[in-house]
Amino acid sequence: MKKTLNKFLKSPWSPICLIGLTIIFFSLRLIITYDSAHYLNYVAIFEGNAPVSSWDIVRGPVFPALIFIFDVLFGKTNTGILVGTFIFYLIFSFICYKVCKEICQNLKHKKLTQNIILAIIILNPLIMGFFHVLLTEFVAITLTMLNILLAYKWIYCDTHNKKHLILYSLYFIFSLVFGYHLKQPYIIISIIPPVIASIISLCKKHSVKNIAYRLGTIILAIIFLFISIVSWNKILEAKGIDMDTGRDSASLFSRQILEAYQISYDQNNDGKTDQISTLEALGILSNEFFSNPLHIITIYISNYCGLSSVCVIETENGVGYTSTLSFSGFDIYENGIIGYRAYKDQPNIFDMPEKLYHQASIYGDTSDRSLIAHTMNIFQAPTNILFKVSTILCLPFIVLLIIIKIKYKNKKFIPLFYLNIILLTTSFLHLALSAGIGLIIDRYAIEIFIPSTLGIIGTIIYTQNVLVTESIKHKKTIKRLNHD
Repeated sequence: MKKTLNKFLKSPWSPICLIGLTIIFFSLRLIITYDSAHYLNYVAIFEGNAPVSSWDIVRGPVFPALIFIFDVLFGKTNTGILVGTFIFYLIFSFICYKVCKEICQNLKHKKLTQNIILAIIILNPLIMGFFHVLLTEFVAITLTMLNILLAYKWIYCDTHNKKHLILYSLYFIFSLVFGYHLKQPYIIISIIPPVIASIISLCKKHSVKNIAYRLGTIILAIIFLFISIVSWNKILEAKGIDMDTGRDSASLFSRQILEAYQISYDQNNDGKTDQISTLEALGILSNEFFSNPLHIITIYISNYCGLSSVCVIETENGVGYTSTLSFSGFDIYENGIIGYRAYKDQPNIFDMPEKLYHQASIYGDTSDRSLIAHTMNIFQAPTNILFKVSTILCLPFIVLLIIIKIKYKNKKFIPLFYLNIILLTTSFLHLALSAGIGLIIDRYAIEIFIPSTLGIIGTIIYTQNVLVTESIKHKKTIKRLNHD
């Protein structure tokens, strides 16, 4: 990766691209949502302007700490936050450059194809929009791509290079802990890539040493995750925070599961869902499934389709969400409301109570929309279509990949096969698990938008490469037979 970075920086086009991206990025406004303002409340704790006892236990410390660092390093202003998100955007862009290069390396016009794909990815209005929203999504988008790229590199890591082995292990341990404390569902995007890479590596080389190393890394990551959770809870308890308010992750997770499958659990008959453990919630869901499997499966499919924006998402109170099997057309839900806000002729701060607005107002921006914002706004419809298609087709393309691999057994393009498997399987499992636990808003799928898109493009290129190679082999065989 270091060699690629040096080569990239030495390219005469690099300064031009960097200047262009900088102009585009900073011509768009920072967006502050209702949840952004909540995070700002916890930044005040880091600043010493609010008591630790005001911390909401469901929120992890990573994102408020990150905002605090941006404020300290770049100034507590609109532009200061954008400088911080721009750093993440540049990291994301470089990772995409690296992945696109891997995908296109066997093509005839590889540089042209690679640059076209890269431009579509990093200038995507939805992705660019979320890098301008003060929410965890811009971090998660970057983290997902980094995890996938490093997991792919991990497959080919030299087993004799102890330094590299240790660094990879430390990164995946850090990633799981970081992802959880950024936002709990992000453990999915942190654990899946190294698990898939481990399975691939063990299929390639199932020595005792390799098994011990791969499994050891995953187990250590999980152990450190639990240690970090317990440690964080102890810190909160020591600061006098009540941990039994029902706002803890386990309680919210349990309610979320039951509400997602429209299951009422009210033993007290007071009209409210009782507070139960995660295992109890899963047990109730299991009973519902065995008593009415078609109903639960239908809800699950609608949840999956809601995440992909293929089906309509509805809400009565802005908190509880349900997904229907009604086709949503070109529309998307929260991705559109939040992700495209930077291109709209609306205030950069969402409507919110005065108390929250007081925290957010320091990042207010009253400037007019730029020409770039107007231009980006034009591409909403094709972007929405790409999001729907790429997320809903993950599983079919995984099946296609495996069929092509089994049928032709082509070893030349096996690295691209592995990369596509990690891209698509990470995307699919994120969708599948998120739908299963009731995370049905399309915003919760934004971090796998790019991996799923690149995985589908990569699968098409992989299939083309294999079929062309097989066609050439076939022609050579016929020619040899005719000659004989």
